[in-house]
Amino acid sequence: MNFQVEELSKLLLNGKVMKAWTYLETVTHGKDSIEFYDALKETMYYIGELWEENVITVADEHVASHVCKNLLSYKYYHMMKHPHGVLPLKKKKAMFFCVEGEEHDLGVHMIANYFQENGWESQCLGSNLPLEHALDFAEKFHPEIIGISVNLAYNLPLINKYINELEKLPFGPTILVGGKLAESHDLEFHCPPNTMVIRNLTEIEGLIKHVGTVQHGNAINV
Repeated sequence: MNFQVEELSKLLLNGKVMKAWTYLETVTHGKDSIEFYDALKETMYYIGELWEENVITVADEHVASHVCKNLLSYKYYHMMKHPHGVLPLKKKKAMFFCVEGEEHDLGVHMIANYFQENGWESQCLGSNLPLEHALDFAEKFHPEIIGISVNLAYNLPLINKYINELEKLPFGPTILVGGKLAESHDLEFHCPPNTMVIRNLTEIEGLIKHVGTVQHGNAINV
């Protein structure tokens, strides 16, 4: 296990918000903010594994999640306080959420922040969002991109239902699917052919850079 992940996990599990912030700022200094988000993602995955192995309790995992959300808020505040690091708005919109039954929404918060940092108007609708509310918000917001997160295997049947309904929206959004399962499962099997499966944060970078070439109706894995 990477030393940085182990070190950061100890800080998160012990509720050390500021020490974790200082540590992250040190190890990611001078790098793209995707490195910051990726460090948090990998650390939370590691903490999830500790919970699955009964090394830590649910309460411990909740403490780490709370610290992680604070760190994302600090990162967002830092980004807005230093606007030179934020690209001009591209007048493009994106929305991100977890399907109904998914409570782990740290990933969609990271992605929403990163899109906003790169000049998008992005909205994070968080965890456990029923389909009807996702459709209602999308109809009002008109995003070019709709990102859906799934982390639990038993929620896979919902993915197809969500995507099929969202693809009926008249403004033709591009649908992204990501989350922990994207790294371990063949999500293309569970998704309509036009869905873009995102397996890691680096692929988000590629998507943003080439977004002008993304056409609805094309199956692309960035």
